[in-house]
Amino acid sequence: MFHTPLRPFISHLSSLILITSPAFYLLLLLLAAYLLRHKQRTKNTLLVTAVAFTLFFTCRPIYNLVSTMWSKGCTSEIKSGKVYHYGIVLGGFGSWDEERTRPEFGPCVDRLLEGVQLYRKGSIQKLVIAGDASNRIYDNPEKQNGNPQAMRAYIQRFGVSPADLILENKALTTRENARYLLALIGDSLKKERPLVITSAEHLRRALMTFEQEGIPVDGYATDCIVKNTNKSDLMPSLSVMTDWQHLLHEFIGYLYYSI
Repeated sequence: MFHTPLRPFISHLSSLILITSPAFYLLLLLLAAYLLRHKQRTKNTLLVTAVAFTLFFTCRPIYNLVSTMWSKGCTSEIKSGKVYHYGIVLGGFGSWDEERTRPEFGPCVDRLLEGVQLYRKGSIQKLVIAGDASNRIYDNPEKQNGNPQAMRAYIQRFGVSPADLILENKALTTRENARYLLALIGDSLKKERPLVITSAEHLRRALMTFEQEGIPVDGYATDCIVKNTNKSDLMPSLSVMTDWQHLLHEFIGYLYYSI
């Protein structure tokens, strides 16, 4: 199901988007400056551009400003008394460690933690975990598999009832998250207006994708930008380039899904 001729391309979309890494373009500028080193004026222009490029993409306040503008309108609030039948935590927060038989979480683990908290507070009745490397079953047996059963048991330790926990373990993309969940849960997913829980920078694309698949949803943002700026944030940091790569991934993904 859903194995269309475009699926191989879509499944490798994340790999293709690696070229959105600012470091990739910085290397291109430096390489061009080296190849054109005999043309002094051109070389100097490329080197100055590379310096300006580096300062821009390693500046935390600039990244924070752009990211905040991108996620403007995304909220981390639920109306008082509002209860959602389904709360959908989108994957990307962890993987499964086969050697230690436990999940390992990444920087987006707030998606899962907030989902569990909303369930414990009674704001959602069913906790739905969308495709994630911690619980995914790959079509290719040579790939390392997730562990749906063990991940289910792990989440239940937080007080989530087995009857209220739904795992989707096949999707590779946000669009497939919507499609596989619809196939798994049925048309009630369209009628109940679920709450999609994901990172603030990912939420805009996620909401658009679910709506395109005919599933009206509300959004709940996690991993939001902390607006207080420290003095150290004013210093260039190479780690900001990684954050830019994720944000550019969202820009291109949003454009791709829009088309």
